[in-house]
Amino acid sequence: MRAPSFGVIALVLIGATLAVLVAVSGRERAAVPVAAVSAAPDATSVAGGGITLTSTAMELPDDAAVFPEGPNVDLVNQRCLACHSTTMVLSQPKMTAQQWQAAVEKMRDAYHAPVAEGEVAPIVAYLAGRQGS
Repeated sequence: MRAPSFGVIALVLIGATLAVLVAVSGRERAAVPVAAVSAAPDATSVAGGGITLTSTAMELPDDAAVFPEGPNVDLVNQRCLACHSTTMVLSQPKMTAQQWQAAVEKMRDAYHAPVAEGEVAPIVAYLAGRQGS
C-alpha cells in the first residue's frame, strides 16, 4: 500500500480544521456581564468576553536628545541612541574601561548593534571618560 502524498495529508488537515471552526462558531454564547471599571479620567477601557483591558496615559521623564560633549561623542550618538536613551546609558553604575568594553562588545555581538570592531575603543573611551574611570 502506498503512503498518502503531502497534498492529501494537507487537504485532510485543512478540512478537519474548518470542520472544527464551523462547529465551534455555531454555538450560542451566553452574555458575559462586564464589571464596572474604575480608572483615571484619561484612561480608555475596552471589554469583551469577560475581560477588560484598560489603558492609561503616562508621562515619561524628559531625556536629553544626545550625549553630552566629549571625545567621540558623534560616534556614540550614532551607534548608541538607536537603542538607548542618554539617561539609561549615563545612569549605569560606575564601570571600568574593561567593563564598558565588555558591555559594548556584548551589544555588538549578542544584540547586533551597528558597531564595527574599530569603533569599540572610541565608544569605550567616551563612556569610561564620562564616569571618570
